[in-house]
Amino acid sequence: MDATRRTLLGLMSLGLLAVSACVSDEEEGGDSFTLTGAITNVANGPVPAGTVTIRLEEQGVMDVAAKLIAETSVSSDGKANRVPFVLQVPKPELDKAVDAGFTIRVERDGRLIATNTTKQRYSGGSNISLRIEPILY
Repeated sequence: MDATRRTLLGLMSLGLLAVSACVSDEEEGGDSFTLTGAITNVANGPVPAGTVTIRLEEQGVMDVAAKLIAETSVSSDGKANRVPFVLQVPKPELDKAVDAGFTIRVERDGRLIATNTTKQRYSGGSNISLRIEPILY
């Protein structure tokens, strides 16, 4: 076998190893994937201080409470305009969901400080941006 053919076969083997590594990383956590994103404030200021809860839910069935697909919570110090989050999403539940969307709540001392009042659908992808609106008491 000449050097060119060995080099070509070696490169092809490395390519196959790289592809199989990418697939195994996705499957490593089972039938789930990691969704990353950030929360911003519609009022163009910082996200209020408190616990930010991000829920991905099945929201498309009328007269039925939204079914939880995935949930995570992060803390906001009230100084950042963007609060990043990471959400582990189970693929089977997402695939079965009718019109999956997000609910975001910011709570502090047991009071709702901000939420999303408009529907924010999940339209695919793994990096998303969500917006909240302050609650006026």
